[in-house]
Amino acid sequence: MVEDAVMLVSTGQSSAGMEFVRLLLKRGMDVIVLVHNAEEERQLTNLIGKISVYRLYPSGSADKTPITIDCAVKHAFVFERNLPECCQDIQLCHSWCPQRLYVVTSSLNPVQLVYRGLGASYVIHSRSGDISFVL
Repeated sequence: MVEDAVMLVSTGQSSAGMEFVRLLLKRGMDVIVLVHNAEEERQLTNLIGKISVYRLYPSGSADKTPITIDCAVKHAFVFERNLPECCQDIQLCHSWCPQRLYVVTSSLNPVQLVYRGLGASYVIHSRSGDISFVL
C-alpha cells in the first residue's frame, strides 16, 4: 500500500493537469492519475511516460461501476473540464479522500458552492492552471 499518495483526476485533456503531474513526479511524490477514457490514458502515457494511470470507469463496466483504490490517498486534485463530469469526479474522490479535495477551475462561473457542497475542501480559480503553490 502506498502511504502518502497524491491522486489527480484529469478531466479531459487538461494541460494544467498534466503539468501538475509532471511537477509531482519531479518532486518524488507518489501519483495516481485517474482518466475518463482511453484517449486521455494514451495522451498521458505519451507525454509523461511510465505512470500509474487508471480509468475511472473500466471499459468492461457496462453499469458504470467506478474503480476502487487500494491505497491511502491524502490529497486529491480534480481539474474541471465541464460541470457534470467534475461533479461526478468530486463525489467519487470524496469517498476515497474526504480530508483534502482540491478542485481546479479556470471558469469564472460561481461554481464554488456547488463543488464545496459535493465535498470539495478547496476550489482554486486559476486562469493559467498553475497551482504549484499548493505544494
